[in-house]
Amino acid sequence: MFGEINPKQAEYLSDILESGRHLLSLINDILDLSKIEAGRMELEPAEFDLPAAIENTLILMRERAQRRAITVGRTVDGRLGTICADERKVKQVLLNLLSNALKFTPEGGKIDVRAEVRDGTAEISVRDTGVGIAVEDQQAVFEEFRQVGTAAKKVEGTGLGLAIS
Repeated sequence: MFGEINPKQAEYLSDILESGRHLLSLINDILDLSKIEAGRMELEPAEFDLPAAIENTLILMRERAQRRAITVGRTVDGRLGTICADERKVKQVLLNLLSNALKFTPEGGKIDVRAEVRDGTAEISVRDTGVGIAVEDQQAVFEEFRQVGTAAKKVEGTGLGLAIS
């Protein structure tokens, strides 16, 4: 219809798509926060394959990690399989944790996702080789619109990801 797309146009289209996704993510975070504060966050529990959901979430983050030479590893307990939970929310929390890890992990660093059974429940953890969070700031990172550290260390973001998670 419009002809072939040249490499520069493809780059622009990719940037537009990424910007659109970023804006949608910001809007969804703000909407989720307002639902949480109003006590109206509704969960939609259903059975889904947790290891597959983790893998699908990691696929979304791989390109960003590769651009910064960050290795993303995963360890999933073989006992994990189908669980009953809100799959979209589980993925959202995992994406928020991974996005946070990517922001604060230096180039060439490592992020590890571990999923295991603990006390009869599924537990997912994300660890990275980033700078970490000072003990005195650890509670503050869960406050809305809050980022910790010096202004020089701040990165792009609303400060909602961990509060929502």
